[in-house]
Amino acid sequence: MDSAERDRRWVEEHLLQHGDMLLYGNLSYEMESVPAQQLWQEFRKVGESYLGRGIDRTRMIHSLVDELIDTLVARDRRFGYPPPFCHKGCCNCCHELVYCTSEEADGIHDFCASHGISIDYDKVQRQLGYVDCDRVKDHTGTTTWHNQQIEDQSCVFLHHTDKFCIIWPVRPLVCRVHLAEETDRYCKPFNGLENPHALGINYVELSYVLSVIFTIHRDSIKKTMGRLLLESKKRS
Repeated sequence: MDSAERDRRWVEEHLLQHGDMLLYGNLSYEMESVPAQQLWQEFRKVGESYLGRGIDRTRMIHSLVDELIDTLVARDRRFGYPPPFCHKGCCNCCHELVYCTSEEADGIHDFCASHGISIDYDKVQRQLGYVDCDRVKDHTGTTTWHNQQIEDQSCVFLHHTDKFCIIWPVRPLVCRVHLAEETDRYCKPFNGLENPHALGINYVELSYVLSVIFTIHRDSIKKTMGRLLLESKKRS
């Protein structure tokens, strides 16, 4: 058995478990151009690192992604590409539905409790009224998010005057990898639909990581951050 086959079998046993990979970003479109051996190898590398870390795995994967972004941006600079346009105070991506894992939601809940941050659960509950879910409360992909009152469209963790994230150290993976190129003018979606003029930076290296994490947490990732926060509140 060659190394590619061993990697594939490991991924099927430990990640897929009779399901499918939940591919992030443009990876589903890029798979044809990526050798199968590389895909299995990357998925296994991330999976082994994450699953073997124990209770510290969410903090570890956050740090890994942050460091990876710094490395990729530095690489782009060397080749003459500009860095991400994202900057403090933009917050366009802080006005849409957010996904996270149950462990990330618990970490956010604990962070808020230890730092005296009050979570507006009433707003969370109102926001969920604009998110279509199935009978097991998984998001179906349909949302009328931007039909809400303007003040309810923003994330509950966006500071209402200074426009910064008040849970920045524990923000979810999807918030960390959402990177705009050249301008932030078009990066705000409308009811889940991306603006066709939006220019996003899609690093395949980040897609490998999020695809693995989403697959491992397939039972919670589709519940959305809001619903997971409410569940964390009930358990506290």
